[in-house]
Amino acid sequence: MRIRRPSRVFGSLALLLRLCGTLFMVLSTYNPTGWSFVHWVRSDFPGQWLLQLPCLTFYALGYILLFRAMFRSLRLGGIGMTVALEGTLVWVLADAGLVTLDSAGDLATVALYMLGGLFAVGMSWIPIWTGLTGQVSVDNLNA
Repeated sequence: MRIRRPSRVFGSLALLLRLCGTLFMVLSTYNPTGWSFVHWVRSDFPGQWLLQLPCLTFYALGYILLFRAMFRSLRLGGIGMTVALEGTLVWVLADAGLVTLDSAGDLATVALYMLGGLFAVGMSWIPIWTGLTGQVSVDNLNA
């Protein structure tokens, strides 16, 4: 009798979910609107440190996992190419008038979205590479 394993098909929904998760992580840590973990710590640190300490641990672990996945899958060359691709996309959107870069807050928001996109590509690159080339990564062997 053969045991059936769940399907590990990577599709656009998986990429979208990873993008949403990384954007939540990045934008909830800091954003120019004033509603973020950094702003909460700045305003209420002595009074609510018992709540802030577990949140800080959550963010630290999350960023360690994101950076590790990004560097292991993309390496420096892939990170550079991904940033270049995102930069040209922002350039085209700004040239078309869909994105404004008039203030420092606008630029910070675009940079945070680019960081979230970089993390999402880093988390998703191994399944994408396996699907495109058929080559399996050593980290992706599930026998």
